[in-house]
Amino acid sequence: MKFARRTDRMADKSMLSVMQLADAKDVISFAGGFPSPETYPVEDIKKSFYAVLEEQADAALSYSSTSGYAPLRAQIARRMRRTYGLEFSADEIIVTSGSQQALDMSGLLFIDPDDVILFETPSYLGGLNALKAYEADTVAVSTDRDGIVISDLKEKLERYGDRVKLIYVIPDYQNPTGRSWSPERRRAFMDLVSRYDVAVLEDAAYSEISFDGEVLPPLASFDRKGQVIYCGTFSKTFCPGLRIGWIAARKNLVEPFLMVKNNVDLSSCAITQMQLSHYLDHNDLDAHIEEIRALYRSRRDKMLACIKKEFPADVKVERPQGGLFIWAKLPEGKSARVLLERAVAEKVAFVPGGSFFAEDPQENTMRLNFSNMQDAEIEEGIARLGRLLKDYLAE
Repeated sequence: MKFARRTDRMADKSMLSVMQLADAKDVISFAGGFPSPETYPVEDIKKSFYAVLEEQADAALSYSSTSGYAPLRAQIARRMRRTYGLEFSADEIIVTSGSQQALDMSGLLFIDPDDVILFETPSYLGGLNALKAYEADTVAVSTDRDGIVISDLKEKLERYGDRVKLIYVIPDYQNPTGRSWSPERRRAFMDLVSRYDVAVLEDAAYSEISFDGEVLPPLASFDRKGQVIYCGTFSKTFCPGLRIGWIAARKNLVEPFLMVKNNVDLSSCAITQMQLSHYLDHNDLDAHIEEIRALYRSRRDKMLACIKKEFPADVKVERPQGGLFIWAKLPEGKSARVLLERAVAEKVAFVPGGSFFAEDPQENTMRLNFSNMQDAEIEEGIARLGRLLKDYLAE
């Protein structure tokens, strides 16, 4: 069979490998971006499903509207207003099958072959894979501890001109580095991009997983032209298996996105949307998120302490203030892919960092997830990696 040429751009199987590791019961995995199952409010979810089926079974087991379940969209709009001061109406919210679908839909809507998409470097592997499938040129923009480097962004916007159709960014507790943009950098970013006819895809998957309680202003709060497409999700703050995310965009973009979504899947799952809406009506999601933050803060601290004890001193790590990941860098000339081959043989896994780069991959980097393993597994897994690193770096 002859496959579409876009499949050549899907050759990086790192994300697929991460998802397959979810079923491996004998591996200590720091690879996935998975929330901890301990955080899933199972009993409350059961009650909500039961109530929905008792009271609204016909609607729950049928198709939903393409926009999504209206009460849930209204709840999302209220939550965005309360948490971030963002003024989106329910009619400017589209429920998606996880935020990953929002990324794919954005590529389908905006990208033609040979267009240019700008990415932070590094950037989310799943975002890179979803968007580069549309045959655009993926261009990296430099970052530092405060976020995307504005001077480099300006240079890339001027160099590629009208070919730049989309900028994909993760300003909050970024996957993979855990970094967050400073408020000043966010404002400068929006000041610059407002001068260009370009869409901004703001991936806010980790925005509420803050370990110090700080709520940073979304890029959408600085948007005066309707350029920002805000992508949210309940996967990290509730549970990922329901696959509920959303797009918040101004009305001029809603109809084009709905046209795309109608072609992709007609509608997202009705029963899971109705279950979540019922849960939000009868439970305190904010209190639940506080419990998640406390757990993940503890696991971050545990992993950092173990890394300090077990890793060679010339492996550099960054301390995240939120999110699910720790970013580590090996000495120049060493490959995290080589290390992973040895690690898997010792039943421990992580994601090599090279796959997170739109250009010029830094193969001496690695991403470690701390949310999904308990303390004893973190201790043992980091100890195994430490022994492997000491042997590898001594070669």
